[in-house]
Amino acid sequence: MARNAQLLIDLAAQITGSSHALGIKNQLYASGCPPALLPMLTALVQGVAWSRDQLLACAQEDGLFALAPSELPPGCPPLEPPPAELVVVLYEALLGSRRVRGTSPIVELVRRRKASLQQTLAARRKRGAANAYAPTPKLPRYLRVNFLRMSDAQARSHLDSLGLRCAPAAAGPGGPNSLRVDKGTYCADPLVPGLFALPPGTSLHGDGAVARGELVLQDRSSCLSALALAPPAGAAVVDTCASPGNKTLHCAALMGRGRVTAFERDPARLATLRRRVAEQAGEMIVEPRAGDFLAADTSADGEFAHVSHVLVDPSCSGSGLAAAREPSSASEFASIDEHDGQSGALAPDSAEVEALARAQERLVLHAMALPAVRVVVYSTCSVYRRENEDVVLRVLRACGGRFELAPCLPSWPHRGLDGADGDAELRRVAPLVCRAAADADSTNGFFVARFERVLPPAHA
Repeated sequence: MARNAQLLIDLAAQITGSSHALGIKNQLYASGCPPALLPMLTALVQGVAWSRDQLLACAQEDGLFALAPSELPPGCPPLEPPPAELVVVLYEALLGSRRVRGTSPIVELVRRRKASLQQTLAARRKRGAANAYAPTPKLPRYLRVNFLRMSDAQARSHLDSLGLRCAPAAAGPGGPNSLRVDKGTYCADPLVPGLFALPPGTSLHGDGAVARGELVLQDRSSCLSALALAPPAGAAVVDTCASPGNKTLHCAALMGRGRVTAFERDPARLATLRRRVAEQAGEMIVEPRAGDFLAADTSADGEFAHVSHVLVDPSCSGSGLAAAREPSSASEFASIDEHDGQSGALAPDSAEVEALARAQERLVLHAMALPAVRVVVYSTCSVYRRENEDVVLRVLRACGGRFELAPCLPSWPHRGLDGADGDAELRRVAPLVCRAAADADSTNGFFVARFERVLPPAHA
């Protein structure tokens, strides 16, 4: 147990202390973590990223950084600048499992001072200097029917066989688009076809339909991308940033036939994409492609000259994933569609978010350069304006009038930022784009925009 605990600490410190440009999911896949420990590592990394400043302020006030070298356990490294391992262990002791397990000198240091650190954190909370304890929002567990393998009626029959009773969709406390799913029941999502909501915390570990790719664990907001793209049967589609593949395969299921070229740069994530395509019977439609979409040929006689629909769901800050649940098993970790985000630890005005937004803009504009493309959908798991509405506005200015912003999923009630600060451009964009949030929509934070070509494409 202590060996596994230390391994998790070491891997989490490696990821959270890295300046690697890859998204958090890429780093998790590349970490070498045993599959059985991936759910715990995911939760640990996300928690550390969100609470680093609070933890270090607590340690500072507790006097941890004022300790003399003789007061540190043998072999303990210097505490300034704070090593990443220290932040990870502080998180586990104060906000995570509340246990201090492991074998390193830093673990021993925090173990010795745990009671004092807890008292300091409680005092900071009492005077408002630290965030009060806020549990992760308990979201419904969502299952999307993979229409390449299973019908809606078969999915309902399977859920009935699990002892669940189908109930009408009921609004939760967050408003008319939130969902309340009572214990022992399930409901069909009223706005997302082929999606079922189960009670929060429902374990589907070992479920045969999930294992066979007939039912797909996919967050409600994650389904909005393919619905907004709405590729018709027989379409030629590109997914620019595809792995782990939930949105790619959702497109394929909506199409039934056609071709989706799914780009993925990272070899480990590409392997995951290929495996999931096979599991969900997508081989006749989805072609996983190793490489960067920005290098794709956009010439009139190139390989992608007849592509009509493009999905751009790129790396982002992950700031909408504050409600992300911890997977209950390694198989669920592999199945859920966590976006390629940075776990939400980046400030909205940071240089990192600006760099991400610039990269997002380049991807959308490159998609618009394809000669026959008619529809480009842009989505993120960010709640930051800079990665969402601002990217849309910049793309519209840069595309030379070739594309316009079209109404995105008009039935979805949660729209974009409304420009209450007097921003006329924002007020124009807000009714046309979609947002999602944990409280209002019972799902993770999300953003979707749909661009449509104005001028006729080079190829009909």
